[in-house]
Amino acid sequence: MMDTNILDLLEDIGLSSVARLEPAVALAGDTALERREKVLQSIRGTVLPRRLEFTAANGDCLAIEVNSSRVTDVFRVRSGVAPDFETEERDTLAGQLAQLVTDIAAAPAPLNLISLRPDATLEADDVGITFSEIASACTMIEMPAEPVIAVVPDTAEPANDVEAADEASDLATQFYQRSQRLAVGRIQVKAEDGGMVQSDGDCSEDQPFHADQTLLTQFARDLSGWDDDAAAALDHPQLIVMRPSGGKGSGLAVLNDGKEFSIVVHEARKLGAIVNLWTSLTERSE
Repeated sequence: MMDTNILDLLEDIGLSSVARLEPAVALAGDTALERREKVLQSIRGTVLPRRLEFTAANGDCLAIEVNSSRVTDVFRVRSGVAPDFETEERDTLAGQLAQLVTDIAAAPAPLNLISLRPDATLEADDVGITFSEIASACTMIEMPAEPVIAVVPDTAEPANDVEAADEASDLATQFYQRSQRLAVGRIQVKAEDGGMVQSDGDCSEDQPFHADQTLLTQFARDLSGWDDDAAAALDHPQLIVMRPSGGKGSGLAVLNDGKEFSIVVHEARKLGAIVNLWTSLTERSE
């Protein structure tokens, strides 16, 4: 007797099958969460050995080998090193694969899928990591919040913060305010002399990422030098991003509007949300 889950799976495959002129299939999804679900469905629906390549609009690609709804190898990732199926424990592999699936789903849409024949015959011991293990690990990973960043209302700043700049159009101020939910720590600084306007989180006084006045003054001087060197090619506002080596840890984003600059320390995985916030602010200011 055939398992009802297999029958349901075959029915889903039959209902979703459509004729097409190109090998690439667009995975529908307006949000990263929806696209991640489509990636997981693609893995679940792959019964015969295939090489699945998921490619985002910006060229980021995740290429995996799938057989019987199991991922048996990883050929290409967005960044960093692919998981090692020979040495890693199953739980670790499931978590790494879940992160890769989440990362490609969070990349700019549309997300396209190409299904190819595997490069080599699978070995008998290539049992892989099951769809269920990956899907379960995905539930432990927070999805990027960028789709709602632009519409999150401003919240009151902590009482120990100094008043923000008066101009409502000040992008450095807006960047500081709207990055609250993304930031580990924040600093707003005057571009002219490096004087601190306000700080928050891990950038507050006596916190691990607090910057003293000497450092801020030097940074303001460096930014001024950068402005002088790049004046012919770049105008304000500017967004400067620094990612940690390996893609894990804390990243740094600096919005410089010419009068002030705001520094946001954030988790590396939230870089996409930071860029979306920047895009939202600059589009509104045009």
